[in-house]
Amino acid sequence: MKKRICTICGAEFVEEATKSVFAEAGEWLAAEVWKDAGELCPQCLENRARLAMMYLHEHNT
Repeated sequence: MKKRICTICGAEFVEEATKSVFAEAGEWLAAEVWKDAGELCPQCLENRARLAMMYLHEHNT
């Protein structure tokens, strides 16, 4: 497995096989909205999804 550096927090991470639903939503947002898929650690993906759920109502359909 290749280690990566998160472009938001700078943490080193390896993609995990098991993901929370928030991490999965964060992956979708990374791919479809921000175009930075594969560059964020699981924690930042989860945080992004939670924030998007609260504040980006145009993506909550």
